[in-house]
Amino acid sequence: MHKSVVIALGEVGYLEKQSPHQLYEKHTNPGDENYTKYARELDLHFCFYRGSKQGYPWCDVFVDWCFVQAYGKLAALKMTFQPTVSKNNAGAGVKWSRKYYEQKGQFFHSPQVGDQIFFGTYGSETHTGLVYKVDGSRVYTVEGNTSGASGVVANGGGVFKKSYPISHGRICGYGRPAYGVQTAAEPEQEQPKVPEESADYTLYTVKKGDTLQPMPGPAHCFQAGESVLVLGHDMDVQELLRANGRKKS
Repeated sequence: MHKSVVIALGEVGYLEKQSPHQLYEKHTNPGDENYTKYARELDLHFCFYRGSKQGYPWCDVFVDWCFVQAYGKLAALKMTFQPTVSKNNAGAGVKWSRKYYEQKGQFFHSPQVGDQIFFGTYGSETHTGLVYKVDGSRVYTVEGNTSGASGVVANGGGVFKKSYPISHGRICGYGRPAYGVQTAAEPEQEQPKVPEESADYTLYTVKKGDTLQPMPGPAHCFQAGESVLVLGHDMDVQELLRANGRKKS
């Protein structure tokens, strides 16, 4: 079984959080605000996408996180055919992930173990996961941001194993990662865990006309361990920090 799938299965039972606290606990601080360790690590460790994804639906973020954990950032991007420059990468969006596979001729309608499964209608995909088993009539998946209820559940709040008839009407198709890429181009490195608290701050004063983008600009990615102290109207500060997966100090 592919390492990315093994890692995904090991995450079964994880619940999204109500706030950006205790992100590394499977069951503590459950909620429906879409805070997860998966977005935190891809945002802060890897600058994986063209903006912060903390606080947003995270099914595709979960899949990408599994690939990064298994193979490293560069290999993960190449295996899933995503742009290697973060400012160009819209891969946290399900329909964009499907497009990336399709553009490389790697989108299929029959499943294999290790495929990225897509749900919804073609061009309007709404949910995704990883295939861990296929038999004659059913496909078995592990999905983030779903629930244990039967059927396709998008934005459901946890990591669960699911299964569907292969003929299920909401299965759009399957993206087939380039598993042969592996990690030859990127040596294994131990990634530091982002601390929940930090005493070091970068001071930024909100000015009139600022938009609620990651500071100091939309292409900026915070580094591991970096915290931010922002001065401004309270609601603006809350929205700004939410967009960057941070908490108010």
